[in-house]
Amino acid sequence: MISMAKAYWALAMTCIIWGTTYLVNKLGVNHIPPFLFTAVRHSIAGVCMLSYVFFVHKEKWPDFRFIRFQILLGFLLLTIGNGVGVFGLKYIDSGLSAILAATSPITIALLVHFYKPEEKISSWGWVGLLMGFAGLVIICIEKITWPLHRDDNFIGIGLTLISVLAWGIGTVVSKTRTSHHSPFMAAGFQMIFGAIPLVIGALFSEDHSGFVLDTQAVLIWIYIIILGSLVAYTAYIYALRYLPAPIVSIQSYINPIIAMNLGVIFLNEIMSTQLIVGAVMTLIGVFIINFAEQRRKKILRLKDIEAK
Repeated sequence: MISMAKAYWALAMTCIIWGTTYLVNKLGVNHIPPFLFTAVRHSIAGVCMLSYVFFVHKEKWPDFRFIRFQILLGFLLLTIGNGVGVFGLKYIDSGLSAILAATSPITIALLVHFYKPEEKISSWGWVGLLMGFAGLVIICIEKITWPLHRDDNFIGIGLTLISVLAWGIGTVVSKTRTSHHSPFMAAGFQMIFGAIPLVIGALFSEDHSGFVLDTQAVLIWIYIIILGSLVAYTAYIYALRYLPAPIVSIQSYINPIIAMNLGVIFLNEIMSTQLIVGAVMTLIGVFIINFAEQRRKKILRLKDIEAK
């Protein structure tokens, strides 16, 4: 009972912290060069995570096959999935970024549909996918203007959708291999390896002459590293261990709501009626996709029980 109560507190903490990270990331890229911002975040968080794994938890060093797999996942999930997505925040509002990021289940469902024929999208899943896509169209119609190459929203939305696609691919790929190592070890290596291309990007493609390491920059980094990367991720893993996946998945719907409201309050972002309608349709679509997937798994479990 105590573990369950702690798990719900952990889930609430995950929702709140990850919901605020869009605001903090937006403040970060407005104050710090984007690649430098994300490179420092993942490097420090990765070192902290691996230090805990190896020096506190006393886990053994993994084989090269495990490390090589984490290099791939780090590139997909963190270099592109997070790094490019954060870079996109230079061009779009934090609330819009959160809505677009919430569509990752749509990408994952499509990828699984073609990658694993035995897990094809159900009729309800297609309903959710089409509704989510319609919501995205409504949002993009309002935000994007012509000519496209001069429109910041078009650039930001494009970068964010690329990051969502990479996150989806990374998520699907991560499920193709199981490991006896802890998820914290995997996360630590992914952060370190995902940060390397970001460091290269920061060194060779960004101008840091105007950047000043002031109190605001330090506070932004402290928040995003300690709370965004370490505390929230640990809470998320804890919640997953003790709560059903459908309950934990509610963070996907709560995060954008928190992010949109914080953007309006602290950054004066505009929440138009069209944006709200598009966001609601998108989130309902994502909910239906998740519901259809859980329903499919439940039917398969029942069939297995009957077969036995």
